[in-house]
Amino acid sequence: MPGESLTSWIGALAHQQDFEMKPLLRELHLDRVGGLSGAELRLSDPVVRRMEKLTGIDAERLRTMTLARYAGNALPHLPPFSSDGVAVQQWHKGAWFHHSQARWCTKCLRGNDSRWLLRWKLPWSFACVDHAVYVVTECQACWGSVDFRHDAPPERTCNNWTDEGGWTYDLREPCGFSLNMCQPVPVSDDSVLALQARVNAWLDGTPTHEDRQLVALAAVLIPLLSPSMVRRGDPLLRYAVRSPRGTSQQQRKGRRPWTDSLRVAAAVYAADSFLRRRYSADQVADWIVDLRHIDHRRRPWHMDVAELAYGPSLRPNPFVEPLVHRGLIALGGWL
Repeated sequence: MPGESLTSWIGALAHQQDFEMKPLLRELHLDRVGGLSGAELRLSDPVVRRMEKLTGIDAERLRTMTLARYAGNALPHLPPFSSDGVAVQQWHKGAWFHHSQARWCTKCLRGNDSRWLLRWKLPWSFACVDHAVYVVTECQACWGSVDFRHDAPPERTCNNWTDEGGWTYDLREPCGFSLNMCQPVPVSDDSVLALQARVNAWLDGTPTHEDRQLVALAAVLIPLLSPSMVRRGDPLLRYAVRSPRGTSQQQRKGRRPWTDSLRVAAAVYAADSFLRRRYSADQVADWIVDLRHIDHRRRPWHMDVAELAYGPSLRPNPFVEPLVHRGLIALGGWL
């Protein structure tokens, strides 16, 4: 399926051919160093040749199912070998990438037999242009985040453990809620869909200079958002920025700000509003400072140097330095 992730395709192949997953991975040489999750990061040439021979899928299409497809833009400095554990671990510390947390469009899943798109692994996917809904990031039965398994296709049901009936360990049971039964939130603002289409063009390698500027500014705005920056936008986005819990019914403990698809959408919307006024990077920084003061948000974002180099800043980023000079971004190293 166009845009499908490698793990989703492998799962569909196993289902269609009635294969067990472990023998299939072994036959395709995907059971080696790094496993299936490493293969979805980047396929080695010998593995590509093996898979091409056995499946009839050409090398170019196989590589488009892996995250290496985005190495030139959304995932800079992607390690050249997925088997290099140290390099992959270092990259993961800063990469703007959901290593395990799932996001999905339930309408897409219903219409394509639960096949998962590769771009859903990236925080940049905040809405489905085809169905005009925000992507779902949590199970709507237990309100927990849904994680991808590292060496298996994406789940069709929520595998979070719940405490039904009490806090006793013996009463815990799997949630089991069907992920394609989650109800997505409609996008009421057409400009959000237009912005997602622009981001998709950047992801697919056909961006304009304005698209690159939009993404660069949105990347640094995500942790610095305040409600005044989206006051003319979709009220749902304003709520997501205003509430420390976003749209979840339970507090998101330890989750980074770009794990919230609505917050990412709000950041892209705010970035577009700034750039439409033809502001320079310094003027943008001044506006961000002023709007955060209006909302009484003066706490700086502490950005790890590894994060600056590998992930959200998307270096070179013209908007980082002015925000550092104004004290809204503090650079350093934190364990």
